[in-house]
Amino acid sequence: MKKSFSILFLAASFFYQGQTTKEEILSNLNQTGGVYYAYPTPTKKLTAVPSGYQSFYISHYGRHGSRWLINDKDFSGVMDILRKANEYNALTENGKSALKRLENIWKIAEGHNGDLTELGGLQHKQISQRMFKNNPQAFGNNAVVTAKSTVVPRCIISMAYFTNELTANNPKLNISVESSDKYMKYLNHHTKESIDFKSQDNFWQEEKRKLKQDALRSDRFIKNLFNNEDYVYKNVNPEKVVESFYWIASDMQNLETDISFYDLFTKDELFNIYQAINYQFYVNDAASPLSKGLVKDNAIPLVKNILEEAEDYIKNNKSGASLRFGHDGNIAPLLAFMRVEGMDKEEINPREVYKVWNTFQAAPMAANLQMIFYKNKKNDVLVKFLLNENEVSVPLETKSFPYYQWKDVKAYLEKITKSN
Repeated sequence: MKKSFSILFLAASFFYQGQTTKEEILSNLNQTGGVYYAYPTPTKKLTAVPSGYQSFYISHYGRHGSRWLINDKDFSGVMDILRKANEYNALTENGKSALKRLENIWKIAEGHNGDLTELGGLQHKQISQRMFKNNPQAFGNNAVVTAKSTVVPRCIISMAYFTNELTANNPKLNISVESSDKYMKYLNHHTKESIDFKSQDNFWQEEKRKLKQDALRSDRFIKNLFNNEDYVYKNVNPEKVVESFYWIASDMQNLETDISFYDLFTKDELFNIYQAINYQFYVNDAASPLSKGLVKDNAIPLVKNILEEAEDYIKNNKSGASLRFGHDGNIAPLLAFMRVEGMDKEEINPREVYKVWNTFQAAPMAANLQMIFYKNKKNDVLVKFLLNENEVSVPLETKSFPYYQWKDVKAYLEKITKSN
């Protein structure tokens, strides 16, 4: 890579060179939810489009929106533990309060295993609105818009909210919408080698277990809920209770509710649990050097699809968008593989990972990567990258950040897909 980066590029990238601190994470407790962090509405102003250029095509990959916890037992398991303890008068007043809140949530949670929430639909509706507003030329009457999702219902419904909003903005749009196993080979690709790396009891799993075990050990948390140590010793798995409440507390931000469980935790407890969970996601889904590229290389079929469809639109003078909907375990490897700004940093020390990579930045609910294509009358094509609708860099030289020459981006993407 050449060293003659423009001053503008350096200035735009400076913010991302620093390390994330514990205080920054705890400044918004919802961030400790990691992949359960509800989509942060972008607030930064976008850079003006270069004179003479206008958008004509958008290549997109988005995670499904906010969802419920994956399994009913994520709620009912700890609720049943507290109910039984209450029958034996083994709960404190705080424990009884927590049980009452759980029972109120359970009335609406039951049966919603991993389903998209109302907020999840709203997130995709609003992302779609902003995409249309910022790129009206790409969505004219002759636009060709394709939308494909994995076969998981929350992704399909996210796609429906997104495309319905585009149609609401231009009823004449012709949008093809599909969900099929046919597209899983690039929308949700995982090699056997990467699956084995994640699932096998290998060297890094012991580090993960120790970090997680240390984080979940909290006598204070348990004594805040239970008033009988002998009962707890005989009937309760303390670590299971702490972890269950962590996930429940994290997911409340994704629901239309005022109920919260953060009061059960100290800030240090939340941070320590987040740190352990964040390390696990980093190794499983991102740029950790421990996987030796196995995980991030899962993105290769997706990048090839991005290249193929972009070239089709450019060569055939088409306008429109390629919309793709999947999961956190797909967008995180994509960002690491493409070396999107801040998403490819490497760290081996489990207790230092949060300083260089955070799940809530890479893969919050409704996380998305957008590549916006522009051209002028001479058919010179530029492209810029938006991560969660914020302008980001890739490791290429440009004289007009955040805009890159497509020919440079194309050559870069072709190179990394062929060399891996």
